[in-house]
Amino acid sequence: MYNFLLLGGDSRQLYLSRFLTGHGFPVTVHYDMEDPLFSIDQAIKTNQVILGPIPFTRDNLNLHSVNKMDDLGIGNLLSLLNSDHILFGGNIPDYVKDYTKDNGIKCFDYMEIEEITVKNTIATAEGAIAEALRISPGCLHKTKCLVTGFGRCAKTLALKLKGLDGAVTIADRKEEKLTLASSMGFDTIALSDLSQKIGEYPFIFNTIPALVLNETLIGLMDPDVTIIDIASAPGGVDFDFCKKQKIRAKLCPGLPGIYAPETSGKILFEAIVKYLA
Repeated sequence: MYNFLLLGGDSRQLYLSRFLTGHGFPVTVHYDMEDPLFSIDQAIKTNQVILGPIPFTRDNLNLHSVNKMDDLGIGNLLSLLNSDHILFGGNIPDYVKDYTKDNGIKCFDYMEIEEITVKNTIATAEGAIAEALRISPGCLHKTKCLVTGFGRCAKTLALKLKGLDGAVTIADRKEEKLTLASSMGFDTIALSDLSQKIGEYPFIFNTIPALVLNETLIGLMDPDVTIIDIASAPGGVDFDFCKKQKIRAKLCPGLPGIYAPETSGKILFEAIVKYLA
């Protein structure tokens, strides 16, 4: 029987702890600073499996925590781990992976576990659409939507948009991805040709983690466009220029934790138990 320690993160951690507890696992949760007697040193000594957050960190120094906890320094955490520990987390920095490898500590990155990343695309897509509808004055029905990129998240997002009767176009650099998108019934356009058409789309969803929507393209957009960026930070949109142009644009990290924390917690639970088995 494994003992689990959950550190920081968002409400996904709380739901994950409930699934673990419901299946009989001993669980310690450090989600806020309400317990002044909590000792991270003691907690790590008494728990074998350490469940970090998604993302693991935002500043490369501390574990991410929506409650801004001040006792989650990554350096301190690593110094307390030994070869008996197993570490999980999402988007774990390379220096953490290198340290665990050098010190014989098992380390699993949620974002490298296929079943987690694929299942999480659903919550990400639904969250992206929810954000778009929340900040836009229009609706998606029969409206032209542009999705830049055609990876896992983009495919699920495009299908969800199509299910809402959006007129979806996929933009990508790779011809094979555009061919696949076309075979799935989507309109397509090469990224290099976007300047010719980008003013036609009231909704734009970026999934590419590199600057794709730059000043030039933003200057050609419909002033009433709504841009939702679900790529890894810092995203692929020039948000400063969008602000100057008074264009609605939002970077939306962590959508599964915001819109579907229970479902996301269950996905993590199932994968963790499988990997530990």
